Amino acid sequence: MIRTTPLIQAALMGASLTLSLPAAAQDAELGAENYRQADANGDGVLVYAEFAAFIDLNAADGLGNSARVSSRGMHARAFERVDANGDGVVSPPELQAVQ
Repeated sequence: MIRTTPLIQAALMGASLTLSLPAAAQDAELGAENYRQADANGDGVLVYAEFAAFIDLNAADGLGNSARVSSRGMHARAFERVDANGDGVVSPPELQAVQ
């Protein structure tokens, strides 16, 4: 009989929950984590440098069109497109609007 500790059980449950999520949900969670990582000052919005880091993180994870944007150096063009109100920052609602 194999004995498991509560910690191992929790880890196994977490792994099974992650594996059971649809790919789109997993991509959304990964994208959200990349957003948090790129938001260096933690203010909830991305200035251009943070946005470029966000694109590169997503490209490394194979999310969306980020690899194409990153490989072609089109960060500035993408930023201008996503920053709908032209305030110099990209917010989560602006990102959602272009998806």
